[in-house]
This record gives sequence, C-alpha cells and structure tokens, in this order.
Amino acid sequence: MEKNDLADKFTKKRTERCLELMRPEVRPLVDLPLEAKIERSKDVIREAVARYKNVGLGFSGGTDSLVLLHLALQIKHDMPVVFVDTIREFPENYQFVEEVREKWGIENFTMVRADRDRCDEFSAKLGYKTPEFMVQYCNDHKIAPMMKAIGRFGFDAFLVGLRGVEHEERAQETLFSPRHDPEHTRVHPLLFWRREDVLGFPDGSPGYVKRYGLATNPLYAKGYTSLGCKVCSAVNTDPNAHERAGRGIVRESVMKQLRKLGYT
Repeated sequence: MEKNDLADKFTKKRTERCLELMRPEVRPLVDLPLEAKIERSKDVIREAVARYKNVGLGFSGGTDSLVLLHLALQIKHDMPVVFVDTIREFPENYQFVEEVREKWGIENFTMVRADRDRCDEFSAKLGYKTPEFMVQYCNDHKIAPMMKAIGRFGFDAFLVGLRGVEHEERAQETLFSPRHDPEHTRVHPLLFWRREDVLGFPDGSPGYVKRYGLATNPLYAKGYTSLGCKVCSAVNTDPNAHERAGRGIVRESVMKQLRKLGYT
C-alpha cells in the first residue's frame, strides 16, 4: 500500500470505509441508539460468561477498555483484569490505571510485562519505527506478554474493547473470534460502537463516559485521541482527522501482521 493511501486513511472518511467492511450481522448494530448498544454489549458479555469457564478482560487505560471494564463488572464483579505494561507507557497511564483499580475496588487485577525493554535493541537493528521495528517491538512488548498471560491463567475467553470503525482490520471482526496459541476466544462487546457512543454526540448528547460519570485518562485532554504506549502514540493535531491519527502511518500499515500475532 502506498504511503499516500495510508495518509488518506487518517481522514474521517476512514470510518465510512470501515463500515463498508463490517460483516452483515454486525453492521446493523452500529446504527442502534446508545441505550440499545449498551444492552447488546451486556448480552455479549453475559453470553461469554455463560459459555466459557474462565473469562478474562484486557484493560489498557484507554477509554474504550474503560467502558468495557465498567460494563463487564456489572455482569461479573470479580472479572479477572489484565493490564499489559509495555515498559514504555506514559506516566499518566500508569497513574490512571492504578486510580481505576483502587476506585473501582478491582482485586482480581494482574499487570504483565516483557522480560526486558528491547526498544533500543530493535531500533539499532531494524531502524526506529520502520515496519520491521514496529512488528518486533509490539510483539515483544505487548502481544507476547498478553498471550502468555492468557495461557498462564487458562482463559478460554478474553474480552477486549476494540471497535470496528477504528481500523479496516478490526472492521472485519466477529463478536466471538477463535484464536490459537493459546486456544481461546477473543470477545468484542464494543465492536459495533462509534466513537460518539463513548465520548458524546455532535448534538451535545452525552456518550457513555459522561452518562455514567466516568473519569477518563488525562492524556486525552492533552490532545491524544488514540492511546498506546509512548512509542506508538502521538498527539492528534487535526481535530478533523480520524481518531487514530497520531498512531503513525507505519504502525497502521502493519496492523494485519500484528493481529496475526495476537494483537487486538
């Protein structure tokens, strides 16, 4: 894919392209009102809890995973929660994740991380933020620790807060997605949510976080619209851009490879 084509994907038109890629059983759910989406998402979580013996949840500190966590704890108050520390997290994210854990009384909480920080090693070997670097870095610092945790805790299902309108690869997902090495099912209760459902609508109607009075990660107030670690995230300087602007063209271009390795 040409660089200019990828740059174009950071416009708001990207949302429409993602909608076109959604599966026929998922696409109609995008147009539901927020209240109906909340209930449908809860149904997905209930189904996961009923169908699988050991269900875990990935919490990143981002707003989507915050909403997912808030919903899931209403269904199963002792849901196991896993936070992947990439070792290159923003200080604000460490603090926010800890605040949520304490305020919400989450006792079944685990932080996992890679054995060591290999960012400089990969940078010297592959070039900083080249496609090869991004795949190696994200796999070693984020994906591998998460997959190891899923295997170690024996999760046969794992809830994650991805939304289909964020990325073309995510748009094609299913609500229940079988994964391997280790064997488990990835569950996507927010797959059909728009950004507005989370943060608020153009007419001033509140999204989920305001409706339920949820404090959000302070990095959003600093201009970030999509949060990862310090290597993978930058401020979005264009208010008219797609929400994943700031993630970087190179990283977006290797998303298919990352998701094959287990990335959400």
